[in-house]
Amino acid sequence: MVPLWGMQDPKEPYLMPSNNLPLHADKEGNSGLNFGQDLQDSLPEIGKEKFPQFHLNGYIKYLPSLRNSDALEKPSFDQLLHNRLNFRANLSGKWTANASLRTRFFYGNVLKQFPDFKDFLEQDFGYWDLSKVLWSGENYVLHSVIDRIYAEYKTDKWQLRFGRQRINWGINLVSNPNDLFNTYSFFDFDYEERPGTDAVRLEYFLGDMKRLEFAVAPGRTKEETVAAFLYAFNSKGYDIQFLSGYFQDRWTGGLGWAGSIKDTGFKGEISYFTDLNPIQGRDKSNIVTAISFDHMLPNGTFLVLEYLYNQQRTGVEQNLFLLNIPLQADNISFVDHSIFLQGSYPINPILNVSLASFYYPSKNTFFISPSLRGDLIKHIDVLLIGQFFIGGSNTVFAQAGSQIAAAFKWNF
Repeated sequence: MVPLWGMQDPKEPYLMPSNNLPLHADKEGNSGLNFGQDLQDSLPEIGKEKFPQFHLNGYIKYLPSLRNSDALEKPSFDQLLHNRLNFRANLSGKWTANASLRTRFFYGNVLKQFPDFKDFLEQDFGYWDLSKVLWSGENYVLHSVIDRIYAEYKTDKWQLRFGRQRINWGINLVSNPNDLFNTYSFFDFDYEERPGTDAVRLEYFLGDMKRLEFAVAPGRTKEETVAAFLYAFNSKGYDIQFLSGYFQDRWTGGLGWAGSIKDTGFKGEISYFTDLNPIQGRDKSNIVTAISFDHMLPNGTFLVLEYLYNQQRTGVEQNLFLLNIPLQADNISFVDHSIFLQGSYPINPILNVSLASFYYPSKNTFFISPSLRGDLIKHIDVLLIGQFFIGGSNTVFAQAGSQIAAAFKWNF
């Protein structure tokens, strides 16, 4: 969506928060209501037919919103038209090629307060620059980006993928300190596919629910490069992973787990980071930890509770400006402690209501997001959502303000 405040660096506006967690979301963000589904991964599996095979799907989404904040002179009504195209070619029984194009048209008065918004959109944080503003004016911007383009080779034991892809090492539903390559923002509801990264990824399946994985995402500088390995296995009903590697001129090591305590899901991620080239006046090391519980009540209500500890580092820009830049695994929040709580209830098989909230103790601030999701008719999904920061007077939270929005999505 369009940024809400103008007191930060206008070249790096923050995308308006949202409730991005659907009922029964899995690690890839998929859900039965289709709002959290990575469409390109839902394309037909390789069959025994003749090759090559070609598949195309996508969606068109209309998002009107009404927002207000301390950064705006008056409430602003804005609109967004969003189109996504997913293409897949099954070249043989082992080779596939995938590409996705994301095109958005922003229109509204709020754009007048952020004249550099189009420059921000045109920035591509990957190794290749695949982002382009096609048309812009005082209160409108048309932007397009290729956020997936990769080839994949797969056998029973090996899987090799190279190009712009999503590498998801996170386990928790909200905060993912193990996700070294492309963390996502829970606060961005208009990006259910989540960001990708330009990388080479190799997986080797050992059997018995064990696998080894190595990935490297070259940056334009060594401070932007990530290269790491992961070992995953199952033990006594718990999925466990260990990881280590090079993270933007830092060494990292961590672990994650997913299991249950009786009928309650129990997940966690811990990552430790330390500078390879320490800088005087800046803390060398820090740790980021997220632990979560989830539970399904007999009436279908799904509850999630998560605690995040994001150790702050002296000498590193922290606090409010972290709202404006892409999240990083070693600095995944703009505060040191946060508590997340969400409850979701299926009113019927096609309609779900939820209430998500964050509490930031050090800022004495709350974020509250009620939402309603469902299917209007076949291939048409709807989302109604409210987003409110409460507290934090004269801070970025007050500048973030509030928003009421809707999303009408046609899948094809």
